[in-house]
Amino acid sequence: MLLIEEVVMPSVLALMAQREARARQELESWTEVLEQAQAEVDAARERVERARVGREELVAVLAEESPVHTPASVPSRGEAAAGVGSSSSGAGHGGRPPVWRSGMGEEVLSGVYREVFAAVVAASGPVNGVELTRAVGREAEIKNEVEKIRHRAYVLEKRGWLVRAEDGRFMPAPGAVGRGVSPASAERLRPGAGTA
Repeated sequence: MLLIEEVVMPSVLALMAQREARARQELESWTEVLEQAQAEVDAARERVERARVGREELVAVLAEESPVHTPASVPSRGEAAAGVGSSSSGAGHGGRPPVWRSGMGEEVLSGVYREVFAAVVAASGPVNGVELTRAVGREAEIKNEVEKIRHRAYVLEKRGWLVRAEDGRFMPAPGAVGRGVSPASAERLRPGAGTA
């Protein structure tokens, strides 16, 4: 009888070890699928953002090029919603920023675009969307607020005011800041000055 128990016991342990190994392989397989799906979701989000920015850029270009007198800015639904409740100090809630050219300072920017640019200039290094949202006084815990501010930074990037690092963080474009730093930016850049 003792001999039978010794034979049965190791085989049960071996079966349980095999079961655990199969479960571990299944977990690894599903984890890999999940990571691939997340990468696809991230890529799709990026495509949506690029398409939205491209559409808004096209609307702005068409508005600028039209021989008929049209408004300087034709906001999208998201941009119109973003302007409501803004505590900007610029003219309006942020007409499309002009393409940056040598000699331009942040005073040509308006609304939230000016706030975003000033926050990037005042930062000690590259900033991400959440940091930018906090710097302009918005609630970074609300994903929609972060996306609104990130969108403004994308537009400023497309217009030559900002550059985006490979990790997605923003910094001032070379030349967009320097001798022509406005008084508002200079105040924020002063040692000890906060960004909100």
